[in-house]
Amino acid sequence: MNALKLIFLLIIFPLLLAIGGAWELQRAAEGALEVASFDVDLASAKPQLQAIAAKNPRATVDLGGEKVGVQLALSRVATVEAEIGTARAVNSALNLLAKWVIGFGSLAALIGIVALAGTQWAGARAQQSREKLLQVFSLGSRLLPYVLVSHVVAMAATVALVLSYEGLAMWHIGRLSKGEFKMMMVAAIIAAVCMYSIWLLLKQLGSMLAMFEPTPMPMFGRVVTPQQAPQLWRYVGELADRLGALPPDHIVVSLAEGFYVTSSDAVVLPADTALHGRTLHVPLLYLGLLSREEMGAVIGHELAHFVGEDTEYSMRFVPIYDGVSRSLGALATSMLDSDAFQARLMQPSFLFGVFFLERFDHAVNHWSRERELLADAAGARLVGNVAAASALMRVSAIDPQVDNLLRAHLDLAVAPAQDRPLVDDLPGAIIHELQTCELQLPPEALDVHLPHPTDSHPSNGERMAALQVAPDTAINSGTRTVDAQAACTSLDSYFAEPMLLREQLTRDLVAQMVSHDTAYAEALKSQVEAVKGEQRLHEGGRVRGTIASVLSVVFLAIGLVLACLPWIVPAKAEKSTLLLTTGFGLAGLALGLLWFGVRLVKRAPQTALGLTPEHFVFANLAQPLPIEHIADVALQIGHGTLVTVTLTPDAPLPELRKTAFGVPDVKLNQKKRLLMLQVVQLCIENKQLKPQALLELMTDYVNAAHARQVLQERQG
Repeated sequence: MNALKLIFLLIIFPLLLAIGGAWELQRAAEGALEVASFDVDLASAKPQLQAIAAKNPRATVDLGGEKVGVQLALSRVATVEAEIGTARAVNSALNLLAKWVIGFGSLAALIGIVALAGTQWAGARAQQSREKLLQVFSLGSRLLPYVLVSHVVAMAATVALVLSYEGLAMWHIGRLSKGEFKMMMVAAIIAAVCMYSIWLLLKQLGSMLAMFEPTPMPMFGRVVTPQQAPQLWRYVGELADRLGALPPDHIVVSLAEGFYVTSSDAVVLPADTALHGRTLHVPLLYLGLLSREEMGAVIGHELAHFVGEDTEYSMRFVPIYDGVSRSLGALATSMLDSDAFQARLMQPSFLFGVFFLERFDHAVNHWSRERELLADAAGARLVGNVAAASALMRVSAIDPQVDNLLRAHLDLAVAPAQDRPLVDDLPGAIIHELQTCELQLPPEALDVHLPHPTDSHPSNGERMAALQVAPDTAINSGTRTVDAQAACTSLDSYFAEPMLLREQLTRDLVAQMVSHDTAYAEALKSQVEAVKGEQRLHEGGRVRGTIASVLSVVFLAIGLVLACLPWIVPAKAEKSTLLLTTGFGLAGLALGLLWFGVRLVKRAPQTALGLTPEHFVFANLAQPLPIEHIADVALQIGHGTLVTVTLTPDAPLPELRKTAFGVPDVKLNQKKRLLMLQVVQLCIENKQLKPQALLELMTDYVNAAHARQVLQERQG
């Protein structure tokens, strides 16, 4: 995070607005003096004009440097007298608006100062202990939504007040010009948008506060009761008693993810079972693939998070931390859905939210790493350091194999093959297949972080060093061959009806995979169906080109007349140099404008970009560009429209060919692998496409082509 940028947005910019408010207050005070002076002058001039009119009704007077009849002067005085009251009211309003600008700008800056200083202090305090991390982060997370909303509201109000002041300041005594009236309306509209943004934010305050409440954690598997898994519950209870840990309220088993505990509310799919309290998640396969001692080390590690001081950290901090992250994600989504002006107003608060999390990241990582090492030590106390280290290596060696085998079976469930029938018992099938696999650890195994849904674990190397076990010893034990018969027997011993559970988990996982695959296929089909046929985009600037051509002829004629004037009118001979320079300059400008106009007229109906289901077609490419060679498309809007097509790294560079004058051509940047088409605009059937619609159209064709290719590969 760029701290200087954040300081500017949260503090300096609001202060600049407040300083601008002070300048507006000074202008309002000067305006009040001018109105008072004008009123005095008016009171003095009116009797004099009335006296002159009484003596000579047709007399003329000097009114502000203009000679007018005395009756007209009296009429103007009467008009001004009628507007003096309005002028005083406007000036009073300006004075009040300026004070509000100072107040809201200063408030926004004060919020920024307190928020940044408080967050910096809290981040430093959080590194002192887990208790202080929990304390300051809990307080900060409760205050954060109010800080975010209040700063945005203060900034939006300040901007709205500044615009209201400047718009109202355009009012003056006498008739307003059309330009002044339009500017006042523009300022009023922008100010109204700011106020609308404030109203939307206040409406969303309740939902933003709710974002910080923990939401149920999704889990996939089956909840097993003590009656369904008597030996598993007994073993876990024994480990908890030996550690002095709080036992889990629920145990969930599944065929995916690893060992972990959570105190967050959870919902277990596909049964949609709601859980409250402490939940232990156990991957079913590892009940057979790990020895009882290795199981004790792993489960003991997880239960250690509910021992002593770590209990509060596990039960309170992690859900709050996740809630803050979710709220910032929702704020980012809201910014994307807002218009550019509203997004700009919300950006400082969003950046502060990111800054808030970043200040705690170091402390969170530090204490998370420490608590994981302490949990390792707790598990090792139950079964010994060697068994704990062996469990780490065993999981690291088996995890990739299990993932690959499970993926192969699930792919088969989605696309059945005649020579490979589906299995009803995935755990049994995978365990028997593992028996034929040679378990090996990659060289970087000691640097690998084991997957965990909430905490950042230290690396295996750090954990091995903390356990003081030689890596070779743990690796030899962890990579031992799988005995399928013994593994299945060990797994089944934990459950009352093991085969029923294995088949239920198999059906659940296969059904979920098939459902996800069906939804994915439908999404691909929708992308393919989003484009139909070909689209031909042309520049469509015929009217613009015609106007430019006509103007060029006019400028050329004027230039030639000016250049020839010294010979046509001898009296102008002394200005011949100036006339010649001006004339030839206009003629040169006219020729350039003529070239542009004729080129635009000729290009207008020609296809600048053709979109087909399989290709992008440019006029000067020797061959249509296959969409599979396109990595990305982008637009830049400035002096016209620049379409940029990025080629994939392995795509061959397209061949360019020469084209005639006025044919839209694409440029190739070989180094950056970019195709660039510069046009004034792009149209379909003479209807101009807005930038967003144009980008969406091109993206739809790219996505449809890629989706079609994926569908063909799936069917093949």
